[in-house]
Parts: sequence; structure tokens; C-alpha cells
Amino acid sequence: MSDEERQHALASFKDKLLESREWEAKLKALRLDIKGLQKEFDHTEDNIKALQSVGQIIGEVLKQLDEERCEGRRRRLAVVHS
Repeated sequence: MSDEERQHALASFKDKLLESREWEAKLKALRLDIKGLQKEFDHTEDNIKALQSVGQIIGEVLKQLDEERCEGRRRRLAVVHS
């Protein structure tokens, strides 16, 4: 291998090494972005679960109120028809 070929091979290797390091830095940044997005997603998912729980509680309360209201109507109807 001539000296010129060796120099060319080294220059090519240096270029590829720099390119590889740039890609590694981009990959690291993307992984950090993914990590942040995953935390945000988990937080949103927790909020949705909490909202569903509150909705379920509200639904149960409304059901009880509706049953009490219906019982009150039945009592009034029973009294009126008696």
C-alpha cells in the first residue's frame, strides 16, 4: 500500500468515525426525547385513570340519587292513589 493510499484510507476512516459519532449523538438525543415522551405519556395515562375513577364515583352517586328520587315518586304516587 502506497503512502498516498494509506493517507486516503486514514482520511476516509476519520470521516466515517466523525460521521459515526454524529449519529451516536443524534441517537442519544432521540433516546432522551423518547424518555421524556414516555414520562409524559405515563403521566397522561395516570390522569386518565384518575378521571375514570372519579367518573365512576360520580356515576354511582347519580345512580343512588336517581334511585332515591324514583322511590320518592313511588311513595307520592302510592299516597295519591290510596
